[in-house]
Amino acid sequence: MKRRREGNDETSPSPARLLHSGSSTGDINYIPLDLTVEILKKLPAKSLVRFQCVSKLWSSIISRRRDFIESIVTRSPRDAYLLSYNVSTDYANAKSSLVLSSSSCTRNTETKSLLLPHGCYQHVRGLIFCWTDCLHEPYIYNPTTRQSFQLPKLRNYAMGSCVFGYDPLENQYKVLFLPSDHMEQGCQVFTLGDSKAKQWRFIQGVKSHFPMSGAVCINGIIYYRGRATDYGYASLYKLMSFDVRSEQLCHVDAPETLMDHQSYLIDYQGKLGFVCCDKGVEIWVRGDGDQKIQGWSKIFFYDMKGFEKWYIPGVTRHGEIVFVDFGYGRDDPLCVLCYDPKQNSVRDVDLQGTWPGRRKSIILIWFFQCFVENTMGLY
Repeated sequence: MKRRREGNDETSPSPARLLHSGSSTGDINYIPLDLTVEILKKLPAKSLVRFQCVSKLWSSIISRRRDFIESIVTRSPRDAYLLSYNVSTDYANAKSSLVLSSSSCTRNTETKSLLLPHGCYQHVRGLIFCWTDCLHEPYIYNPTTRQSFQLPKLRNYAMGSCVFGYDPLENQYKVLFLPSDHMEQGCQVFTLGDSKAKQWRFIQGVKSHFPMSGAVCINGIIYYRGRATDYGYASLYKLMSFDVRSEQLCHVDAPETLMDHQSYLIDYQGKLGFVCCDKGVEIWVRGDGDQKIQGWSKIFFYDMKGFEKWYIPGVTRHGEIVFVDFGYGRDDPLCVLCYDPKQNSVRDVDLQGTWPGRRKSIILIWFFQCFVENTMGLY
């Protein structure tokens, strides 16, 4: 008497039948689509990336469906540090290390080795934007899915810089190119994921300023500083804003401290702020309301010298100011300082064991506030 293998039992439902059969079949094993989505929302992002191979439907849900992606992005954020070489011979594939910290304890960390284009980096909702004058073609990298997307070449390329932002109302990611010269004519915008807009578009710019690095994106508005270039302007710098949705560039009023001293723009618990260390440590925060209204207030001042020797890449999700060195040599300890203005205390973040292998040149440390996982597909 032949024995039938359990795996060949025709009455056993296949995974495809179990998850995607129509409700009209009356199959008791059928799982409705909305319940399937809710189950997937509970899974780790790493598993979701693998499960995109199950079917086209699952892939579409995980990588394209807005409410699903939003449920992943709004999970517990973590502070992140990106370590990269200051100089790399391979601009397109420079070795980097992404360190994710879930608490103030440095032992609760996760390290990912990445290959990113060498240059400047900006983080928005789990995506890392990479820009360098050496490539002339920006990249967007998703550490969750390990996907990278190379933007098309700029039209009428000139020297300048790029900034990256997200509009929560239209659910759009955009890159803004700011030329160093002819700002009023040469600004270009690229929309990520727009099938109708596969090239850069020219928009009306604002003249009389030279864009500087250190942009932040808050509630659909990108803020950046620029060096004033118009004759007779009273201050050294200007504060500019770019509305990601309307694509409008505007000048923003700011305190004299920001306009005349070296300062760093920050996202201070969801509000635009800046830190200046020229005469101690000053923290200014801008209130809610129209972006053309000043509404600034100084929330902290600490009369202590020495902080001006450090670079400030951002603020932790708990309100600590992050201080990093301008570069770490081969034998320098990879250490970051976090200063809590409320407690007037400083703690060290030891990143010594996070770099894979032996250091060959100077290391730069970038800080990403509230880093999240994002299953969105880049193509």
